[in-house]
Amino acid sequence: FIWNHPLTKRHRWAAFSRWLRWQLGSRLVRSPVLVPFVGKSLLVIERSMVGATGNHYCGLHEFADMAFILHGLREGDLFLDIGANVGSYTVLASGVVGCETISAEPAPSTFEKLTRNVRVNGLESKVDLKNCPIGESTSTVWFSLDRDAMNRVVEEEYPGEKIGLPVRTIDEILSEHPHSNRPMIWKVDVEGFESKVLQGAEASLRKAQVMAVLLEANQPEITKKMEGFGFQLADYDPWLRQVIPVTDGQAQRSTSNYLWIRDYRWISERCQSAGMVEVLGERF
Repeated sequence: FIWNHPLTKRHRWAAFSRWLRWQLGSRLVRSPVLVPFVGKSLLVIERSMVGATGNHYCGLHEFADMAFILHGLREGDLFLDIGANVGSYTVLASGVVGCETISAEPAPSTFEKLTRNVRVNGLESKVDLKNCPIGESTSTVWFSLDRDAMNRVVEEEYPGEKIGLPVRTIDEILSEHPHSNRPMIWKVDVEGFESKVLQGAEASLRKAQVMAVLLEANQPEITKKMEGFGFQLADYDPWLRQVIPVTDGQAQRSTSNYLWIRDYRWISERCQSAGMVEVLGERF
């Protein structure tokens, strides 16, 4: 991963040095560590935080997707980070770009780490934190507590440690939010429950304000739904600032996320006109 990452190809040994120092240091210190992220932003990371430590090694763990967030958002926009984990995307959106963010994370222990990253960057006024699962309707689901970063929705019969949590929908949350009329980009990463999240977001997806959605999953029902709402699958090249339509249904992505775009001209102009971003000495 480090050897092939786009931001480390010219600085591989520096990246490996960060990896080695982290592997050794985290075993000795065994406590959270504050590290620089993008610009003046910071991340608090710990062992087992795969995505967050990937940011430390390589600048942006999911380069194309994170670069799209940095290029596509503006200060007056609204970003939805559904399945925020410890908040890497939230920090980029609100801490680097400066937009408003709704950040939802259901696992209580992970939510504490998300809240910590919001606070250490002074983003309390910009980030609306939601400690709840997002789904298709208001109900209650069981959520595992003993799988660390891989905590997820489980059956009531799950033998491990779990908690019952009230589910909210995107439609419900946005109906209460004062900035839901602003341009929006969403990131939805909910461990296979993306389809259910979209079912609870149909009213919002009809609104022209939703310009792009990053989804971890791409099942046929998701494709049908997103195309029905006027979105098209795309790739993004951060170096060229190009949003590339996908015509064969198979996006050649460097991450597990799929990018859905509503208005190519609008988002392309956004990305082309964004200020330069510098990460680990690379500008894009």
